[in-house]
Amino acid sequence: MKLKQLVPLREKKEAIATSPTTNITLHFDKGFNEVGETGSPEATFTISISSTGGKEFYRGVSDRSEEEKINEGIRLELRRALRRFDKQIQNVLTKYKYQSR
Repeated sequence: MKLKQLVPLREKKEAIATSPTTNITLHFDKGFNEVGETGSPEATFTISISSTGGKEFYRGVSDRSEEEKINEGIRLELRRALRRFDKQIQNVLTKYKYQSR
């Protein structure tokens, strides 16, 4: 994903990244609670992913066997990509010592 400067959205979330290939926008909703559960100042933010709908991709194949082989490879690659994405989010949370609720 490449980062872009976009106007704030109506949901009071800032779009911090988009993916033109998959119509995904990564939103960042930052807020600040004056006092957290422990009685001390607490910073909070929410990350959400929203989509305007998927895209259909295609290519020619010679037969059903080739199609199944390619589709299985794509499924594996997409799973790996999502795991890497999740790991990067976790690295940010760890770096800034955030916890999820």
